[in-house]
Amino acid sequence: MLHLGTFFHHIKLASAERGESLEKTLAWLRETGYEGAELDADDLDGTEYLKKQGIAASSIYRQYRWKDGIDEDRMIEHIRFAKELGSSKIMAIPGLFGRGGNRDEELKRMIEGMSRLSELAGDNGLILTIEDYDDALSPIATIKGMKVFLDAIPDLKVAFDTGNFVFSGDDVIEAGDEFFSRTVHVHLKDRLWSAVGKGDPKECPDGRLLWPCAVGEGDIPMSGLIDELKGIGYDGFVMAEFFGAASYSDNIKRSADYLLGRIR
Repeated sequence: MLHLGTFFHHIKLASAERGESLEKTLAWLRETGYEGAELDADDLDGTEYLKKQGIAASSIYRQYRWKDGIDEDRMIEHIRFAKELGSSKIMAIPGLFGRGGNRDEELKRMIEGMSRLSELAGDNGLILTIEDYDDALSPIATIKGMKVFLDAIPDLKVAFDTGNFVFSGDDVIEAGDEFFSRTVHVHLKDRLWSAVGKGDPKECPDGRLLWPCAVGEGDIPMSGLIDELKGIGYDGFVMAEFFGAASYSDNIKRSADYLLGRIR
């Protein structure tokens, strides 16, 4: 059985939309069928309410800038946050390439940073993951770019984001075939491009606009991906994700309506 979660960022904005306390929104989230929240290591205000409402910390992510230097203190802090909040997984975004810089040297430093964090995570009983981060300057925006890190760091695992490979023109089914064997966490991000949506779209390098939407309401082949995850025995968290949504409260509810009958 898969376990449904969403991002703490989304929950906090849903609380503001609903005009109620964060604690009350977390209780509503649990009643709606969610079991976990994914946290930004640089935005942990309010996390003291998670355990009280029975919401697990599924993973804690942090953005790094390893091309500019490897700050081990931030890594140690990242790990400490995960242990304090009871999360077994952390995710690192290694940073972005500079404009006009030496990409080979920058990539080398990023891999060094990811490798060191993987060592520290393992020493502390945690799993380090990496996702397909959708930015034109990201070293991990493509299947090829992800493989560079995964080939270099054997203990590194995948937080598979269903909606990000399309940014670079990669096929999500092909990406699943490549990475599901190392996947320990999943972001169920749907995206709409066949019609104009609501919220803040992301522009792809080819000029296409990807609109945020509730899971199941976009153009990602979500049902097939869920079936494939279940078929390989994946039984971890799947996180409904929709940064830039017009309404986080509505998307949380509509995503649950679509997902709960499919993941259990």
